[in-house]
Amino acid sequence: MIAVPALADLALLGAVVPAAASVRPDLLRLGEIFLLLFVTLGPPLKTPAAYLQLTKHLTAADARSLAVRTFVLALVAALAGGFLGKLLANNWHVPPATLMLTGGLIFLLVSLQSLLSQFNHAAVGDAAAPAAPLTAFQVAIPMIVTPYGLAAVIVLLGNSTTGSRTLVIVGLLVLVMVLHLLAMVFARPIMRTIGPIPLQLFGVVVGVLTVGLSLQIMLRALRQMGLIAGVVP
Repeated sequence: MIAVPALADLALLGAVVPAAASVRPDLLRLGEIFLLLFVTLGPPLKTPAAYLQLTKHLTAADARSLAVRTFVLALVAALAGGFLGKLLANNWHVPPATLMLTGGLIFLLVSLQSLLSQFNHAAVGDAAAPAAPLTAFQVAIPMIVTPYGLAAVIVLLGNSTTGSRTLVIVGLLVLVMVLHLLAMVFARPIMRTIGPIPLQLFGVVVGVLTVGLSLQIMLRALRQMGLIAGVVP
């Protein structure tokens, strides 16, 4: 005699299977993706003071022109490095959950570094005018496209499994770069009007929140790997 499953059991199975199938390791929310890019690429909160220090020997027109060239170079470098890293991750068969855990770890380290740097009161000396003209590459690579920022882009693109999600990540990356462009173009009025203190205070708030968010991303990755039990929101 063939046993027929109860309707309740079938209903439970129908609820569990789709839920299990829908649990994917690439489900970082849009806000989490934006914060990951915002904190690791720069972040834009530090750009006005840093850019003003680098370009104080330039005229306002030359500083704006350099800002536009820096924006274009930084965007191209981040996208090229990100998609190259995604290609290598696919060729090396790195699981998406592992990439998510990597991104969470990078996010944690950078968030802690950014938070702790707020308590560094060492004075920054006046920088001498460079012997050679300042190039967009010199500004973009150390100030915006940081090594851990490029790693975050690689993790996000490598963790994307659909074309629409990849477009969203690219769009958020462009948004962060536009924030850098605005911070560079308006560096002088920003620092003259607002000053560094409000930016530092906001940086502390963001730093505290991003430390918690990075831990949440890591826990979610471990849950997707099956290494811990329970549901991580």
